[in-house]
Amino acid sequence: MSTFAPVDVEQDLALAEQAGLRLMLKARTVVLALMIVIISLATYFPTNMIGAGVLTLFLASGLIQHQMVGTRFERWWHRYAFFSVDIVAIAAMLTFIPLSLGSSEIPQIFVFRTIGVEYTFALVALSALSLTPGLVLWVGSLIVASLWTAYLLIVSGMERTLSWEDLPAQPSREEFLGLFFNPDFIGSQTRFIESFFILSCTAVIALVVHRARGVVRARATADRQRRRALEVFGQYVPPQIAQRLLESEASLLPESRTASVLFVDIEGFTRLSESKSPENVIALLNTYFDVVTDIVSDNGGVVISFVGDAVVAAFNAPLPVEEHARQAVRAAHALLETCASRDFEGETIRIRIGVATGPVAAGCVGGGQRQAYTVYGDTVNLAQRLEALNKEHGTRAMFLQATTDAAGSEFEFREIAKTSVRGRSEPVNVFTFARSPG
Repeated sequence: MSTFAPVDVEQDLALAEQAGLRLMLKARTVVLALMIVIISLATYFPTNMIGAGVLTLFLASGLIQHQMVGTRFERWWHRYAFFSVDIVAIAAMLTFIPLSLGSSEIPQIFVFRTIGVEYTFALVALSALSLTPGLVLWVGSLIVASLWTAYLLIVSGMERTLSWEDLPAQPSREEFLGLFFNPDFIGSQTRFIESFFILSCTAVIALVVHRARGVVRARATADRQRRRALEVFGQYVPPQIAQRLLESEASLLPESRTASVLFVDIEGFTRLSESKSPENVIALLNTYFDVVTDIVSDNGGVVISFVGDAVVAAFNAPLPVEEHARQAVRAAHALLETCASRDFEGETIRIRIGVATGPVAAGCVGGGQRQAYTVYGDTVNLAQRLEALNKEHGTRAMFLQATTDAAGSEFEFREIAKTSVRGRSEPVNVFTFARSPG
């Protein structure tokens, strides 16, 4: 059986990236939809229509990209190109689209001073949802480069420029306002501060994403180790018990509860095995045990152990089962029907079943280095002895009265009368199916 490899964990991480990218594109769609509404209401015609139209194109491209995620058409560079188009397009808008299409007298530098660069943080935040640190760094760096390109293009077309160094050391109110509202004021120092904060936030967010990837990778590794442990461990103990042990060892501490125990044995197995090679015997048992385990599990029970050719199963231990007596009887009926209607590795198998309901002790027992889950007590012994009594009475299944009383009216039973059971001073009432399915 194969073990998991690091590539498996990376595949899990890739799936997490795809899920994050889908989430990012959904969030981007919501943001763009809100921006379309804001621009349409907050700016004048036709500027609002142009802005809303451009944003609608961006929104549509995001929806197309969302449909491509995880398909054979997706490539690793798509997300980089996707963000790049967004960033370059926004920078172009800052460079060439004036604040008002109705007036050409407003300097383009006022776009930077009026709109600001707050929107760029939203792009960096959205890129973080992809769980790709490299993409975050790419987005932040490209934003700064694009903003500076747009800024320098605007400034290169100005005849005269003013900046903060043109302000006196202790300016008056009039001097400060005069410089700030001057159409030649470019505030280059402000651009450096903006760039610093964009890059700083980008680096921090990229680091957070890197750590998040580590958490996702560790979780994926732990999950695969858990599944592997359950897969291997479940071959040697009932999978339900393995699951409980992986969740909490305390959940399988010895406890007393009422349960139904089913004991099933193959009739004449010793004689059957003498005519077969050990390999054929094992193949036959494996096929038979698979069938028994499936039937028991389908009815809510747990196969506790295999003893030679015998199988011990419990209903309501360790897993809770409502109407466990009814489920145990259903399992017994299905086992008899199945063995009567099919062969196992070319052999017809006849089985005998004993089912008893009553108090059991259930839990892990053993030494410090090796333990096993088991059920024990008088009810378990009764189930085994009832199975043996079938031979004396010519029956295929035998049930304790407590089992038939609790099983309800789904099946009809025939009373065999009080029967002596080895190990008991008083006889017990036992029943069998009124019409044996086997």
